[in-house]
Amino acid sequence: MDIKDSVIDSDQEPNKKPGFDQAPEGFSFFKNFFILLGNVLLGAFLAALFSLVVAVLWGYGIEDLQDLLGGFDTSAEPNLLRLILGLNQAFTFLLPGLLTAYIVYKRDWVKNLFLHISPTTINWSIGVLILLCSMPLVQYTFFLNKLIPLPESWLAQEESAEAMLKMIMTYNAPYELFFNLLLIAVLPALGEEIVFRGIFQKNLQWLFKNPHIAVWVAAFFFSFIHFQFAGFIPRMLLGAVLGYLFYYTQNLWVPIIAHFFNNGIQVLMDFFYKEEMSSMDIESIESVPWYAALISLIIVISLISYLRKTNIHKTDPPLRT
Repeated sequence: MDIKDSVIDSDQEPNKKPGFDQAPEGFSFFKNFFILLGNVLLGAFLAALFSLVVAVLWGYGIEDLQDLLGGFDTSAEPNLLRLILGLNQAFTFLLPGLLTAYIVYKRDWVKNLFLHISPTTINWSIGVLILLCSMPLVQYTFFLNKLIPLPESWLAQEESAEAMLKMIMTYNAPYELFFNLLLIAVLPALGEEIVFRGIFQKNLQWLFKNPHIAVWVAAFFFSFIHFQFAGFIPRMLLGAVLGYLFYYTQNLWVPIIAHFFNNGIQVLMDFFYKEEMSSMDIESIESVPWYAALISLIIVISLISYLRKTNIHKTDPPLRT
């Protein structure tokens, strides 16, 4: 699609067209928020319903579902778990996000999500590099997070999620790697970025007139919605990085690609170096040195600043509603 399509003629009234920093005429944060929330809740209900139907058709009794979904059934078929995960990703984030965008933005939902222009090589490359350079900082905050006492029920939920993920990462054939990349990298990158950055963060920015508040509030809820609190701080940090990638490039494809890379590299590392990674005891690994985390933070801030400067020439592109 030609970039000129996103620019209105000079004789048109700009205040009738929403841009990245300028809210569309008639904008209502709470209306948009409750549409998004309603679609997400409906999607989560449908995901649970379809997962239940699939499990029953697979031969599981109702009494066995708790162990299955909790990751405690070690005899569970990995492909069944993959199917359930796919249903949850599609119905909880991707489809509600697309439906909300269509309801709120009508026929120009693609432009209003800032998906209408392909990202430049320099932008998505820097985005991926920022995620790479943030790893020491993220790992350091992970160990800080573990110092926070959490209720046993929260820790049990964390262990359940990890157990289910390990079972999904069990491979009986090489082609299953592509299924896992789709489920763990592609679907979350698309669905979660559309919901949390393209819709929620954008609406928060229009509400507060402050992009930094929008980035960090969206990052908070991005981490919270995963309900894995032993990694709450590092996940929120990653959400903030993705939020700044979106804000400074004004292109949702940049955080989508970075999100895909962050998740995808973990899937590939597990596939090609499973024995080495399975022998690692995360509890016995020492924390990343504070100075390594500090260096990581400085590099990340510098790269984000560079990204901002390389995109500072951009005007606020008016969009149609």
